[in-house]
Amino acid sequence: MTCMMEKQEPCKMDWQHFSLQDFLELRWRLLHDYDAVLPGGEYFGQVRCGDVCYDIQIEWLDADIWGTETGTDENHEAQRELFVTMSPFFPHAKKDSSPPYDELVPGMPYDTQKGGSLVCARRDFLQMAYEDFQLWAEQGIAAKIAAFPRLQQEACRLTGFWDKHDAILCRLRQQEKEGQNGSTDNET
Repeated sequence: MTCMMEKQEPCKMDWQHFSLQDFLELRWRLLHDYDAVLPGGEYFGQVRCGDVCYDIQIEWLDADIWGTETGTDENHEAQRELFVTMSPFFPHAKKDSSPPYDELVPGMPYDTQKGGSLVCARRDFLQMAYEDFQLWAEQGIAAKIAAFPRLQQEACRLTGFWDKHDAILCRLRQQEKEGQNGSTDNET
């Protein structure tokens, strides 16, 4: 990728939020418990490149849209299949008057890029080793970043947005956990 960071280093993919263990859990889920995947999908981790964060999920998608051979049945109804998806998110531009895509934690709005996602069929994912998946994802992410100027801009920045986002989210989850423990203590 041609993006250069402030210190003139190439933009590198950060895999610390999707380890080999995460990969193996995702793989196990796709092999042994895929029927129980919720309709909205399930989150398994993320890979980061600068201020661009690609969430890694499994989702039920229409097979005919994504080009799988079992896309329709004899009645020509779309079949739903599991796919591993990677969708990009980046900090919302405060100067942009349009509303942010989402705000999971207070004060940390973020956007996404339509057309910037990667999609991998379940059967294709199951044929990959962790290193193969990393290579596939890095090549795909590099191509998507190269295709979209806003992704290029955000991949070249490293503001610490996602670290701050994670810290706030952890604090909120801890407060929620403590609140649940407090209500349990009061009930006994």
